[in-house]
Amino acid sequence: METSIVKVITPAGEWNGMNKQKVTLANGKVITFLSKGDFKANVGDSINYQITNEQYQTGKLLGKVDVPQKSNNADIQLSIIKQTCIKASAEFNAQRGTVGIEDVISDAEIMLNWILS
Repeated sequence: METSIVKVITPAGEWNGMNKQKVTLANGKVITFLSKGDFKANVGDSINYQITNEQYQTGKLLGKVDVPQKSNNADIQLSIIKQTCIKASAEFNAQRGTVGIEDVISDAEIMLNWILS
């Protein structure tokens, strides 16, 4: 069992009728979890998990760890980082011509994941 804090949750499609999420953790790992419905933890939550497949980096959520709420300042800083990433992505994609909002959001998530890693 390992413990870490959830930094980013990115939907990754479906498999066998279950939702897949790629979850970036504070310890630098990116683990794929399967769930019925939404992932049972939120960004900022400390979670216990178990790696179920080292090769594919899949895991099982064992539960959330009760920790004191993060400070409001951390929420503000994360919000600023997200806004900066979406703005940079929009400016980058504006030069590429016809792109959809999905491309802008995808590029912003890549930037955010890089910053938070």
